[in-house]
Amino acid sequence: MEKTAKDKLQGLSKLIELQPLMAISKLQSMMRGGIFQKTDMWAVYQQYAGAYFKLGDWPRWKAAVWKSLNAVEGLQRERQEEMLSNFLFNLHYLPDLSDEELRETSFLYDKFAQTAVQFQHPLRRHQHAKLRIGYIMNQMGHGVLSLFYMQLMTAYNRDEFEVYVYVLDDGCIDAVYKQVREHVQIVRLFQEGQNIHDIAQVIYDDEIDIMFDLEVHVSGGHTLRVLCYKPAPVQISGIGYMSTSGTKVIDYFLGDQYLDPPGLHDEDFAEEIIRLSHSHFCYTPSARVLRVHEKWQPHEQIVFASFNNFNKISDEMLAGWAEILRRVPEARLLAKNTSRSHYQMKEMHRRMLAAGIPEERLTMEGPSDDFFNRYTAVDIMLDTYPYTGGGTTCDALYMGVPVVTRYGRRHGSRFGYSLLMNVGLGELAAPDLAGYIERAVALAQDRQLLTALHEQLPQMMRESPLMNARLYLSEVEQVYRQVFDRWRQQAQAEEGVVR
Repeated sequence: MEKTAKDKLQGLSKLIELQPLMAISKLQSMMRGGIFQKTDMWAVYQQYAGAYFKLGDWPRWKAAVWKSLNAVEGLQRERQEEMLSNFLFNLHYLPDLSDEELRETSFLYDKFAQTAVQFQHPLRRHQHAKLRIGYIMNQMGHGVLSLFYMQLMTAYNRDEFEVYVYVLDDGCIDAVYKQVREHVQIVRLFQEGQNIHDIAQVIYDDEIDIMFDLEVHVSGGHTLRVLCYKPAPVQISGIGYMSTSGTKVIDYFLGDQYLDPPGLHDEDFAEEIIRLSHSHFCYTPSARVLRVHEKWQPHEQIVFASFNNFNKISDEMLAGWAEILRRVPEARLLAKNTSRSHYQMKEMHRRMLAAGIPEERLTMEGPSDDFFNRYTAVDIMLDTYPYTGGGTTCDALYMGVPVVTRYGRRHGSRFGYSLLMNVGLGELAAPDLAGYIERAVALAQDRQLLTALHEQLPQMMRESPLMNARLYLSEVEQVYRQVFDRWRQQAQAEEGVVR
């Protein structure tokens, strides 16, 4: 790529964040000027994709990404693999994505996985007194994932297991790291961009028995790229990513009976689904909760809210929220985004008004340090669909705010359903939009029940399987024993044949 063309493309990044429509116009002008070579086009289409993503124009975003992925001239294989992982993650935002398209696109990843030369695992390397469990993630810090892995790394059975943690970007280390470091065998930190095979070699040299990929295709799929080398004989995915890895280098996917009823979507996974009898993760509330001193008080006018990423809010969801407000006169809607993007806030405001949500009954906010305090201003939380909330739903329930959710067929669309079933509020989950609206309206009209839920939910949450670390770890560790015994028996049979 010529220096001038490369510089101009790189300079568009900030413009895409602030003014995506202007960025698209500039790209079109540059295209007409003929400054790009064939080897530049993958980067050009990638910039188009970034702008369309900011606009929430999913059809054009998908088309641009696909062009970028297939414009292979000048595109390095590693970059193409990273782009596919990002594409797979972001596909979950699409409201009309079919199960078939997500499955078929996910399975394309196996073409990359097959190019990695896998490590071999003779039995003699895995005869440890304690099972060695490895967890791999991109960053360790106060992100949403830390709410779900903390118990795995602090409450495990020290008599039977050793825990190793691998973090691929050492640039985000805080109190979470310090807490985990006190409880595990070792935390290995790598610099961002470190050679993937070298990281896999470190894991292999540690003789890990079971590796758990907590992120899979999140943040460019770097954790999954490590596991493609098969640094451990048994590999599991789940918790931080809501679909299949797309490759059989991952043996198992961790789910639960509510997310993954037998036969519902087994064919969507390259892995074998493990179904826990309660929740597939254990929730640990953020330390910021302890700094909340405000108390919820009943509001004269019901306050519905969504604290989910605005990219999760589809037009169908907005239409449902408008209908809920129509049926509950004087009720208000608080929409709090996770991004500080001024453009995104402005665009969502436009979409909400277009959907029929009255402006005078709408409050919009960006992220803030008093995030948990804002839960005390909410009567009923409205979940998104098909990309449902995870951490936001758990936070709401822990803060005493009931959540109304809709669920579908895919694992990722059933998070809210699983959480509510585990906390004992399955009646607030609906299989369709009409039921979702009915449940929200009915709860808003029952002030006595609403007050009782706000009073009782924190205790219900603490006593539920969602926060029962002993119950959760006993089940997960039994799974670890079973899957490793299965591998050991297979290895014994194979090595016996060789002899």
